[in-house]
Amino acid sequence: MVRLAMIVVVALLMAQAAAAAPSFLGFTGLLRVPTADTLDLNEFNAAWFNVDLIDGDETIYAANLGLRDGLELGVVRSKVELAEGETMITAKYRIRPETDTHAAVAVGALDPTDEVDSTVYVVASKLLMGRARIFKGEVQGLRAHVGVGAGQLDGVFLGASATLGDRLLVAAEYDTADVNVGARLSIGYGFRVHAAWFDDLDDVGLGLSYNKMF
Repeated sequence: MVRLAMIVVVALLMAQAAAAAPSFLGFTGLLRVPTADTLDLNEFNAAWFNVDLIDGDETIYAANLGLRDGLELGVVRSKVELAEGETMITAKYRIRPETDTHAAVAVGALDPTDEVDSTVYVVASKLLMGRARIFKGEVQGLRAHVGVGAGQLDGVFLGASATLGDRLLVAAEYDTADVNVGARLSIGYGFRVHAAWFDDLDDVGLGLSYNKMF
């Protein structure tokens, strides 16, 4: 994890903010909660994450594909150290796009075959502020995300995200059980570095993702 942290620091020093990028649960979203954003048609992403848990490191591989406007399907593989890995399917459909007056709304599912814990959710995302200057820095795209789910997201979840400059997205969320904070930095050519603190900031997660149109 120390070596991975050094990679994140180097990437930050190198410092385009992401659109729909993978979360640590595989589906597109913030850290562990989904947003109403979806991949465009013929857009895909892939990610590798590592989370330092109390009972061992968890390694996560994820990939998502936009099949049509508003619809994405994905697969995620999760393995905790010294335990068997699990492969799960994800799906999300945006039933309403975001406008100046209305939030985007999406419905989704994680693990519908119940390999670990079948999860369904509905989520809304809305831009609150387009651009502002705070402490001599530019903040863009302040957005709020709120949803309700069952399964791994059992109850109401909340999130907020904003872009600092044009490369760094910062996020904070409540995933129905814990508070998580993190950041996602675009380093060019579709690559993004992810860093997060989970479970009321007790666990650390790092990762790398790639978005591409084809």
